[in-house]
Amino acid sequence: MELNYLRVFYEVAKTGKFSEAAKKLNISQSALSRSVSLLEETENVVLFDRSKSGVTLTPKGIDVFKLCEKLFHTEKEIENLCRGVQENCEGLLRFAASDHIVNDLLPKPLHEFRREHPKVIPSVRAGTPDEIVHFLLTTDCEFALMFAKINTPQIEFRRLYPERMSLVCHPDLWKESKSSSNEKTLKKLIGKYGYISSIGATLGRRSSQVLIELFGELPPIGFEVNSQESQKRMCMAGEGVAYLTNFMVKNEIESGKLFEIPVEHIHEFHLWLARPKGKNLSLTSRMFLQHFIPDFEF
Repeated sequence: MELNYLRVFYEVAKTGKFSEAAKKLNISQSALSRSVSLLEETENVVLFDRSKSGVTLTPKGIDVFKLCEKLFHTEKEIENLCRGVQENCEGLLRFAASDHIVNDLLPKPLHEFRREHPKVIPSVRAGTPDEIVHFLLTTDCEFALMFAKINTPQIEFRRLYPERMSLVCHPDLWKESKSSSNEKTLKKLIGKYGYISSIGATLGRRSSQVLIELFGELPPIGFEVNSQESQKRMCMAGEGVAYLTNFMVKNEIESGKLFEIPVEHIHEFHLWLARPKGKNLSLTSRMFLQHFIPDFEF
């Protein structure tokens, strides 16, 4: 296999356009297009779906792109090694995450990582999923951790692991609404106090389906706020019912500040790693992710 053809393919895949890749590689667009065609013909595979607006990777193309990413990253590491260039785990650790991930999931691993690497300075942007994608595209954030996967062509997502959800309310609300069954109690509670929701969550196809599985129908909304931490605090204040990741309400459930409502259809949401397509992670980011998820492989 011709390595130069793979390099051309890799640049086209990153930019999504033959013209931009040709400029970056400083070759003519016709020569670039011919290289990609030769790669596909030689290996008897279709790597791109072509259209007037640009190109998108086929399923096989996605697999080849991921391997190329590893290949050219390894090539860079070999080059640095031969030239005596050594990366150090230091400086800014730039990433973004949902607010409840920052508040409840990251403090301990970040603290441990800084004890091991005191020259690292975490620079973390918290926000909603849409804000996080904006951070990845417009700032120096290298990656993001989030529970929502947003379809954005410039961002690639990798599934990490699942987290269990918990449906919770203030204990007094559950006692006040107590009926002959848990199902009737929940229906009465929701009817009176409503569901604490992310803004516009019921408009999303997946979100709506999850809520229908939980409640049998879309619940009446009693409170909307695009912050998981705020949803938890409103729930603790007695505003209504919230559906949150178990790790952020586990202590409150155990201490009796929140009541976990027994339901049949409890879900698991996957934690996703998001990052701009075609950008390699720094040593500092790679080492933190391996500390955070020990069996993580790039």
